[in-house]
Amino acid sequence: MGRHIYVHNPFCVRKCPYCDFYSITDRSYAEKYYKAAAVEARFWADYGKRYDSSSDDGPDTVYFGGGTPSCVPEGLVCALLETVVSSFGIGSDAEITLEVNPASFSIEKGKAYKKSGFNRLSMGIQSLDDDVLKTLGRLHDSKGALIALDAAFDSGFTNVSADFITGVPGQTVDGIIAGLRTIVDKGIRHVSTYSLMIEEGTPFFAKYKDNIEELVPPETERAMYHAVRGFLAGKGIMPYEISNSAAPGLESRHNTAYWDGRDYYAIGAGAHGFLNSVRFGHYDDVGSYIDSLDFLTEANVDALLGHAGETADPVEGLLYCEERLSLEDRMREYPFLKLRTSKGIDISEFKERFGSDFGDVYKDVLQKNINKGYLKAEGQRIFLTESGLDFANLVMEDFL
Repeated sequence: MGRHIYVHNPFCVRKCPYCDFYSITDRSYAEKYYKAAAVEARFWADYGKRYDSSSDDGPDTVYFGGGTPSCVPEGLVCALLETVVSSFGIGSDAEITLEVNPASFSIEKGKAYKKSGFNRLSMGIQSLDDDVLKTLGRLHDSKGALIALDAAFDSGFTNVSADFITGVPGQTVDGIIAGLRTIVDKGIRHVSTYSLMIEEGTPFFAKYKDNIEELVPPETERAMYHAVRGFLAGKGIMPYEISNSAAPGLESRHNTAYWDGRDYYAIGAGAHGFLNSVRFGHYDDVGSYIDSLDFLTEANVDALLGHAGETADPVEGLLYCEERLSLEDRMREYPFLKLRTSKGIDISEFKERFGSDFGDVYKDVLQKNINKGYLKAEGQRIFLTESGLDFANLVMEDFL
């Protein structure tokens, strides 16, 4: 049975002005935090042996995200991974990913990560245009990014993904493609490209919320999006999800588990998980997380996940229920998630999971979007067309 495990590192050297993920810059908590996360990992491993409801038969995946995992001592990260692997009994064919930042990565750290069991890196390069990097408030410049990328390969990693951000004020299509060409020439075979989102509560929200479309018109952002997908596909790095492209066989197994609606464990302050049809989160507070692990008991988690009934009670200071999904909720969420992928909706899989015919459940919505040219039905698949990609959010919301 495949297990999917997300581990959150909430520490950063500096908070990026566009980021709304939970993170803090006070790293004095790091040692206590990682020890607490090890306790939580062992709890979930024991709990899962009794209650794991996952029907996923695929390989295990572990993903250490953030925050910036590479900004804390590598010994803490490696020790926690070793606890996760030994506690859950992670298989030898698992995909084990670590997010790293060019400014805090080195070949010495890379070798330590590789030795401890990580076999995939996700590097937050974001751009190779120094002006764009300054706008984004990144700690590295283009030279530093390329040095870090070389260090990743030189430390023994062969599976390295790079993140890029598009739609940044002052950015050009030519500049984005030039940066992508450079990293592809260096050996990158997985690229995640995200359009800049102006999130409420961030410095970018105060700065750009009223004029982002003047600085980056929607048609410019869309031109960037399609140019990126086209360039990468021409290099054999094929789009497999709205924001992700990879050479065949290097698609992110962990993120694919999310889009497939699989169960996944979550460890750490700010981490979000999905078990027993319950979407749950950890409170965004490192101190509370460290101090509240005494409340992490089988009975309390039973109440959170509904094993003790239909209620979903929070675990004091630690966990809360975001959403309990009924069978109908999961049926609606299925096309919402699957349409993110290039494979799209699998009609036979829908029938197998939910006992209903997709065409009967969504006849009107499906036909409306096919008529608009946003969706295409081909055999057992239903997927977004090229024009449908530009209206993906509207199409997916139609199914909710």
